[in-house]
Amino acid sequence: MIVVAGEALIDLIPTPSGDLGVHPGGGPFNTARWLGRLGMQVGFLGALAGDPFGQRLRESLTEAGVALDPVVATQLPTTLALAQLDDTGAARYSFYTEGTSIRDVRPEQVRARLPHQLDALYLGSIGLVLEPIADAVEVAVALARQRGALVMVDPNVRAALIDDRARYLRRLDSVLAQTDVLKLSVEDAAWLMPDRTPDAAARALGERGPRVVLLTEGGDGATVFSAGTQAHVPAASVTVVDTIGAGDAFGAGFLANWLGADRSAPDAVAEATASAIRAAGLACTVQGATPPADLAARLSPTQR
Repeated sequence: MIVVAGEALIDLIPTPSGDLGVHPGGGPFNTARWLGRLGMQVGFLGALAGDPFGQRLRESLTEAGVALDPVVATQLPTTLALAQLDDTGAARYSFYTEGTSIRDVRPEQVRARLPHQLDALYLGSIGLVLEPIADAVEVAVALARQRGALVMVDPNVRAALIDDRARYLRRLDSVLAQTDVLKLSVEDAAWLMPDRTPDAAARALGERGPRVVLLTEGGDGATVFSAGTQAHVPAASVTVVDTIGAGDAFGAGFLANWLGADRSAPDAVAEATASAIRAAGLACTVQGATPPADLAARLSPTQR
């Protein structure tokens, strides 16, 4: 059983005609759906509103095979994110979070909803930033470790939402001390450690707890840091529609493979990373972050 903890929101994405397309989103929410489409037993731990957007998010999770048992029901409206795409399909976001659903997850709800039988906890993004969900996520990590679960973290830093950098870094350090796998983009690395190269930042963060650090480099692929070694895995060649959700697909692809792998095998982490890159490449070929219904058929069996 995997639980993915964090935000679910609606991405508003400009269309070529100038309208706004409405897409279910949020990094952890996306990762949960990709894991579900990959055939994993997964539940989503986050707040879902009772409004039409919230209902759409629920339906999207259900369609992907994600369990709703851990979900926190809220009467606050659904959180929104406005995406602006550049010429390469990369997105920059403006978030609308005040008085919205993401603000309605608390530590006591996590204690009540996190399954006792748990193989992995995946978390990150805005869930590490805003209160009270950030406190709730810290509780989830501590409980997961007590229950012997693997912990995977994707900071997916949203700098515009971080008012207190020092406080955020203290919380991240606390979480990393209990983390097995850290997924880190080059943008994350530059924000977290601006005085270091991305590779040096990845190594330094790995010294704080994670046994595996995955440094994603967009079209250049990813570099894996593990057991004092590093290896580069090239990216897949795809026609990019947009990059929304690519990092979330990467995390799901890695975790789905890693949980089923012999982690003591010398090539296990490289194989899991290759699976992650194939998933991320596929995510770039569709608009928004929704995994295709035939995902399992479109990816190799090693990714399921």
